[in-house]
Order: sequence, then C-alpha cells, then structure tokens
Amino acid sequence: MSISSMTNVAFARRRDVAPENKAPSSVEEIAAAKGDPAGAATGSTAALSAIAAYIPTEVLTVYVAVVAALEPPNGQTGGASAGWFSFLLFLIATPVVVWLVYAGKVRKAGKRLPTTIKRWPRWEMFAATAAFVAWAFALPQTPFTTLAWYSSAIAAVLVLVVTTALGLVAPLVASNLDT
Repeated sequence: MSISSMTNVAFARRRDVAPENKAPSSVEEIAAAKGDPAGAATGSTAALSAIAAYIPTEVLTVYVAVVAALEPPNGQTGGASAGWFSFLLFLIATPVVVWLVYAGKVRKAGKRLPTTIKRWPRWEMFAATAAFVAWAFALPQTPFTTLAWYSSAIAAVLVLVVTTALGLVAPLVASNLDT
C-alpha cells in the first residue's frame, strides 16, 4: 500500500512500543501492524495486505508523474538519459523517504530519532527500494526499454514475484529495532 504502511510495521517492531514489543512474525501480524482492523482479516486478506504493504506507492506515484512529464512529444526520440537520471534519483530517494517517514512517526511518539544505522528500519528501506526497482522496471515508459534484453512480459512477472516475495519474506527477516 505505501511507505506509511511499511513504517507502521517498522514502528511496531521497536522494543519500546507497546503492547507487543516484538517484531510481527506472521502476515496477520504485519497486516495488523500496518493498520488493518484487528480481527477483520482472514488468512488470505492478511497475506494480500502484507504483500501490498511493501509497495512504495508514495515514491512510485511521483516517479510515474516525472516519467510522464519527461516523455518526448509524439514520436520524437530522446529522453533516455533523463529517464535514467530520474530512475537513479528515485532509487536513491526511496530509502531516504522511508527513513524520513519512519523518523516522523518516531518523533511524534516522543521517542529518540533513529540516527544510527542499527536503529534504522533497514528491512523496510531495502524492501521499498527493491519494490521500486521492480515496479519502475515494469512501467511502460521505463528507461529499461532502451536495453536490448528488456521484455515487458518478464517485467510484469518480475513485479508480481518481487512484491509477493517481499510481503511473504518480511516475517522471517524483520527483527526488533533497537531504540
């Protein structure tokens, strides 16, 4: 769903946050930590919710707008370097945005800012960046189309596999965050 959802999950993993003070260890717990109503989800909807939690929609929305704005007018060629520049800019921005949103939640809760790497929501920063790459790879106007080996069919499969894998792997790799 969003970086906000991812950072909700990261915030729930903090050792100084009640009530559980532990990392979500199942897709149901991830769905609850991201803000889904308790008890409303079935196993299937919780799994889908956990998968959707790892799509960085805030960054992707702005990226899609930038890619559309940079597209050359009808039939003109060019713009590949601008496309690659924007891809790299958003690739770098994605983990930064995750950290900023997380730091905002931490600050609002009156907790100490995560200024050291061991306090960062590293899993969410990685997951958002991996999901951004997969989704950017699958967009119609992606700069990856300039590569000879690019295939939109592979890109479509890749985005589904990566997004699903991130949501399903999260309970296995995400651990409590130091505070």
